[in-house]
Amino acid sequence: MPPSSALPLKVTSAATVANPVSPSGPARDKTPTPSAQLKQTNPGDISSPHELTAFVETLLEQLDTKFDEMSSQILDRMGQMSTRVDALEASIQDIINGDVTATPSMPQSPLPNAAPAIKRTGSALAM
Repeated sequence: MPPSSALPLKVTSAATVANPVSPSGPARDKTPTPSAQLKQTNPGDISSPHELTAFVETLLEQLDTKFDEMSSQILDRMGQMSTRVDALEASIQDIINGDVTATPSMPQSPLPNAAPAIKRTGSALAM
């Protein structure tokens, strides 16, 4: 494999990692950054693995927070829709029960042998 030709990105002196944990040694552990500034770090300003790790962790925390917010909004909407569906079902049941008890003598559908009455206005034909 050819050697990597990637160069480090330009980083301002304030763009360092908060609470870094370095497997390579304690030299990198001496440059903490406030977490508020880390949230505003531009991805193009990241030059060390620790900065990248901190940036990704912050990004994942933000995504997790947004996911939780959206999940609760969806569950609230589903609860509202469930209540509306229940009310609609109750209304339909009331209509069905009201129609059955109020008009038992009225047929539900027209008689199959009955001819439809057609009346046309403005013409000589009237049935």
